[in-house]
Amino acid sequence: MLSSTRILRLALGAALILPACWPSPVAFGEAAALTQPVVRTVQAPAGCFVPDVAVDPKGVLHMVYALNRNAWYIRSTDNGATFSQPVQVNSEGTVGFTMGERGPKLSVGGDGVIHVVWSNIWSPGVQTFAYYARSLDGGKTFEKRKLVSSMDAPDGLTMAADGASRVLVFWHVMNPLQNEVPAATWLYMARSDDNGDTFKTAERIKVSNLGTLACAMCQMRARVGADGNAYLTFRSAEHNIRDFYVLKGPVTSNKFTAVRVNQDNWELKTCPMCGPELTVAPDGRQICAFMTREKVYWAVSNAGVTEFELHVATPDNEAGELYPSAIANRKGEVLFVWQVGPMSTAGTATVKWARYSPDGKFTGRQGTLGRTTSGTKATEFVGSDDSFYIVTTAK
Repeated sequence: MLSSTRILRLALGAALILPACWPSPVAFGEAAALTQPVVRTVQAPAGCFVPDVAVDPKGVLHMVYALNRNAWYIRSTDNGATFSQPVQVNSEGTVGFTMGERGPKLSVGGDGVIHVVWSNIWSPGVQTFAYYARSLDGGKTFEKRKLVSSMDAPDGLTMAADGASRVLVFWHVMNPLQNEVPAATWLYMARSDDNGDTFKTAERIKVSNLGTLACAMCQMRARVGADGNAYLTFRSAEHNIRDFYVLKGPVTSNKFTAVRVNQDNWELKTCPMCGPELTVAPDGRQICAFMTREKVYWAVSNAGVTEFELHVATPDNEAGELYPSAIANRKGEVLFVWQVGPMSTAGTATVKWARYSPDGKFTGRQGTLGRTTSGTKATEFVGSDDSFYIVTTAK
């Protein structure tokens, strides 16, 4: 095992998690007989970029991150107090990690299979593609990487697995070329029906009520809900309006409906390079965190995920806010995490958090975790104790 990860008790808060990690169906906002949650900090491996985490039904924490041009996997059975030795995910090639959001993305099915997707590092004259690898032995080894898509320059890579043999990989790419909307790319997906053993041919995502132009360099996030639907959140670029949507559709088909998250109508001919995060509350509602007009917010869907409500800002509502995420625990409390600082691979940014009641009211509890490189972002999870854990390199 690695040396004990620093866990700092702070005040109260939250995290990023997959729906399968909730051990019991407690309604969002229900004041169940749970211990009072706190916010704790898990120190990510030194020098790593863009850690991504998931907690499986047994309470095991899984983490992937980029370091030294590769993707690495570690796991913890004690909420991040200690971790296993790192295992390299990519059997060959490089793993992209630039601009704070790009990096390996993780999904753990209810069957325990670990799925990771990434793209290789771009440089002049080098083509980049979407790659995938899985582990069938709990992260001890990863199979040889698979090429998910041979389209050059995919971005926004994300994935979700349902634990019942279906694995969905999403990205956006300029194929075919278009000149109607600057800094915009088309939404694509590839599906596996045999738990990642093989993938079907990539195809444009089909949306019944919205075009499929996405903001060119913004990250996306995919989840699978307990209702059997796949959910994908992204920044749209239709008509140069850079607002957010969540696509909802069965995991078994390419048939989605778009649900609008915010109505800011931010008209922009460039990409702000700050995508959304999507987490699933214990009752199945979707929580989307996003940046618009250089400030960050969170919103929550209704029970059927047919509309989103709330437009909750940070307590200080500062300019230059980036890389937000929000999550709810079983008590319905919401932790909002974000950074303030330049969008740069060389600078530093401050990681901050605040706690909210289920109806979006600020509780007065907030904190600052310190400074981290601007080229990465914090992530979160809810522990088995219903406390919130923030994974970061900030000190």
